[in-house]
Amino acid sequence: MTRYPDLAGKTVLVTGSSKALGAETARAFAREGSCVVVHGRDQEAIARVTDSIRAESGECIGLAADLVEAGQIEGLRSAIKQRYGDLDILACFAGGLGQPISVLEIDEAQWRRTLDIDLTAKFLTVRAFAPAMCSRGRGNIILMSSAAGRLISQASAAYGAAQAATLMLMRQLAQDLGPAGVRVNAIAPSITRNEKTEQHLSVEMQKRVAESFPLRRIGEPYDIANTALFFASDASSWVTGHTIDVAGSKVML
Repeated sequence: MTRYPDLAGKTVLVTGSSKALGAETARAFAREGSCVVVHGRDQEAIARVTDSIRAESGECIGLAADLVEAGQIEGLRSAIKQRYGDLDILACFAGGLGQPISVLEIDEAQWRRTLDIDLTAKFLTVRAFAPAMCSRGRGNIILMSSAAGRLISQASAAYGAAQAATLMLMRQLAQDLGPAGVRVNAIAPSITRNEKTEQHLSVEMQKRVAESFPLRRIGEPYDIANTALFFASDASSWVTGHTIDVAGSKVML
């Protein structure tokens, strides 16, 4: 059953959707009737997600690209335009490198790589797709941030800085693109179940972490997917420049 009928037929790119939160979000858009572009760098992982969408009769294609490379983003844009036309919704979920490490132990290469993957890639992707949205007078952009960009966390300083900068980028984009009819918002999750948490946190440790949240559970991928659907739909048509902390009340701002 669809919840947001206005999303049917919309073309959606979810970057970083070959795994975890992005994959669940891509499937959620497909269930709403959207034409979904699944993106990642691992072709096998992309294929697993596209297969799961098609198994539910969803419409999708899978494309690989390194979003730190502007030329590869342009190739991604061209492939999407050839198949579906201009993009309606851009969900920038790609990112990572949030491993805990003290500030003085981060070398220059790691600092730059983290900012590239978690901030610059979003900027380059938006720069590639936003002009067509502005020309058409409509569009929707969702940037994935993190609770690490809202409060001090165990993640590295480079990751926290990139996530905080993502939120400022979102606000600036909302101001700049709003007059052209393009809305821009952000999602800032706290710890959410994915492949990494399952691999690195035991069941007992996950329970202890859950107890630190007022709602006494960690996030699930569908929590983030549901928020993305809301932001992308007409249900939030007068919401832009806003961050939703999908964090079980761990973050209250």
